[in-house]
Amino acid sequence: MKKNLIGAVAMAIALIGVTSCGNSTSKEVKEAEATAEAVDEAAGAPIELGENDILEFEGVIPMPVVVDFSASWCPPCKQLHPIFDKVARKYHGKVKFIYVDIDKAPQLARQYGVESVPTLLFVNQQGVIDRNIGFMTEEELEGAVQSIMPDPNAAPQNAPR
Repeated sequence: MKKNLIGAVAMAIALIGVTSCGNSTSKEVKEAEATAEAVDEAAGAPIELGENDILEFEGVIPMPVVVDFSASWCPPCKQLHPIFDKVARKYHGKVKFIYVDIDKAPQLARQYGVESVPTLLFVNQQGVIDRNIGFMTEEELEGAVQSIMPDPNAAPQNAPR
């Protein structure tokens, strides 16, 4: 609820700025959208990607990533959505969570070979992708998230051997 309120306030402020100005540029609109996204992400909400966004996992990435490919018309996706949000808040700052609506960003679904929804990608820091197709319980999702997190007892990768 708090996430929705923060996002709604940020979007309202962005829309007021866009409509009251009358001659806003697409740059200003993009900046407003980026601000709204930053507010949501700061609250632990997953990032939602759209048709013009890029999703690449090459080389070492800063933190593990979980991507939920879903659709608004999909009942199991709707069931998974609150669980995904809850786990995203729990692992905020440790794992990045991303939503991709396959109807809004079909190019990303094609890029990752998504043919069924929900499909979740679990990407560790080395860019290795594991995939789950279908609904997951909260416990299953947390187990998969923990499996991609770095081992706290492992030596740093840059350490001499």
